[in-house]
Amino acid sequence: MAPPDASQFVDARYSIVSEEEIRALAARYGEPVRRSYILQADEYIRRNRWRTDSDRRAEVVFAITDPSGRILLHAKAHYPSHIYRVLSGGVGWNESVEAALLRETAEETNLPVTVERFLGVIAYEFHYQNEIAHFASYVFHLSTDFSEPVCVRDNEISAFRKVLPGQLLEVSNELRNLIGERRGWGQWRALAVELVYELLVKKNKDLL
Repeated sequence: MAPPDASQFVDARYSIVSEEEIRALAARYGEPVRRSYILQADEYIRRNRWRTDSDRRAEVVFAITDPSGRILLHAKAHYPSHIYRVLSGGVGWNESVEAALLRETAEETNLPVTVERFLGVIAYEFHYQNEIAHFASYVFHLSTDFSEPVCVRDNEISAFRKVLPGQLLEVSNELRNLIGERRGWGQWRALAVELVYELLVKKNKDLL
């Protein structure tokens, strides 16, 4: 199976990591941290990241905080029972990151939100044998008045949970300690959680 290639999408307007988009978002919401990782893909990741019919070039990751500073996490029915993570959603090949952020927030939580900060861009290079696939996470901090979240997209989310920012390391550790088929997925998903922790918690501590 060949890795995904943006050139196969005839109407594609955006690249996986669009520097023009990043500059425009940074001007509005702050300069993001940039991270790049080379990750060894397992069979589970390969089945998803190498799909030739993929409708997404990247994802938005959004850490939503309520007035008390707690961060919203979510679980899905197919996750291991104890696993929650920061919310995320796909960015289409013909969709801007900001449009995807607002659409995914509405679909997954139905909450009114304010974009507080553009936290980071994480670029991934997945390796499987002699194949390579690329993907990216655009990570944001949002705030809400926090009426109860409701997923309005086909009950995709099975449960929500709220944690203090300092508890994000526990969330990351749970992901990193997964075993079995989800092990590689957990290692990958922990990276965005750790970036949110670093920028919302650790940097604030360092300033004290």
